[in-house]
Amino acid sequence: MPNETATAPLTPEEISARTASAVGHHYVHRDTYLVGREKIREYALASQFSDPVHFDVEAARAAGYTDLVAPPMLVSVAGIVSNRPLFDDSVIGYGASQLIQADESMTYHRPVVAGDELTIHVYVDKHRRVGGYDMVTLRNEMYAQDGEHLVSLSTTLIGGSPDGDEAGDFSEAAKSVVMHGVVIA
Repeated sequence: MPNETATAPLTPEEISARTASAVGHHYVHRDTYLVGREKIREYALASQFSDPVHFDVEAARAAGYTDLVAPPMLVSVAGIVSNRPLFDDSVIGYGASQLIQADESMTYHRPVVAGDELTIHVYVDKHRRVGGYDMVTLRNEMYAQDGEHLVSLSTTLIGGSPDGDEAGDFSEAAKSVVMHGVVIA
């Protein structure tokens, strides 16, 4: 359960204040993230990438890479894993399930390939309150095992609900937006 370390439920104002006070927080994720060939193949298949550099080692090497090339969004998985302590340790006032992603951007310094063992620095860069919602921006700086800077990943998350007694339930609104048009069989 998110924020299990909190001794008592926080009010919306306390959640927002805790999230705002986290700006400037930085840590290096305790574990590295090893990028594997099968993870690359699975992610490429699921994302409908068809370039052989994602599936065939020889094709990747012929294209000048040392191993299979990770699809660009695969690093989001490493970002989610490395950001989790922010929620588990109650650094941010929200639990991970109380937020919805609003934006994500990546800057690649070189492609991520199988065998890269990512060290991930996590930063809480920004907090702002807009229309009664909290917006928090997290940044992950990802480095290879030799210290080479590979990727800068920035994610903006939205949490909360408009201020006031008649505010709607954010989780219900999020379900409507996220699940719009999805058929569950």
